[in-house]
Amino acid sequence: MATVKETFPVLQMGCAACAARVEKALQEAPGVASAAVNFASAEVTVAFDPAATSPEGLRDVVRKAGYDLVITAPEATPEALDERQKKK
Repeated sequence: MATVKETFPVLQMGCAACAARVEKALQEAPGVASAAVNFASAEVTVAFDPAATSPEGLRDVVRKAGYDLVITAPEATPEALDERQKKK
């Protein structure tokens, strides 16, 4: 399994138990080799197989645990976001 390692900000973690829940949820997710939450910086570093999951998939796992993961897509330029808002 070829893994990539990325760090993402985590929202809505209020305590160390919250951090543990996020970490456990990610560690049990398909395609995840490891996940480590840093509560102090409100970030999680995840090693995952991009053939098995994606940042969006990781965010879905975190959302199901009751928190949110901030991912930035390459197309998330101010212009692209503005254009996306106009389409709504």
